[in-house]
Amino acid sequence: MPSVFRVNATAKAFTISLAFTISLPIVAVFLPEPDRLLQKGHLSMAKAIASDAKPGTAAAKPMPPARDPKLAVEEEYQMARRQNTVQSLELFIARHPDDPLAAKARADLRSLSR
Repeated sequence: MPSVFRVNATAKAFTISLAFTISLPIVAVFLPEPDRLLQKGHLSMAKAIASDAKPGTAAAKPMPPARDPKLAVEEEYQMARRQNTVQSLELFIARHPDDPLAAKARADLRSLSR
């Protein structure tokens, strides 16, 4: 019984080896040459060339306009007032110590502490 197993294992190994040997030249024929991969006519480069981008660079996405910093600080102050906690007002004052709203936040903090 073990001799039959060896024959089958050998036949299976031979079949796999033969399939690999046959498929290797076929794959080599259909794969493009490494020098052609970066040429203009190659399929993988079609998107980059169509968008006039340099190969290997990401497409530049337009940046949205920057928010007005004063509005962002105002919204943060309003959020701190809505939360109405010592921690939220202290955080606002720590983040924006020189802003005119920090004086209002300090006054709110004093009235909240009483």
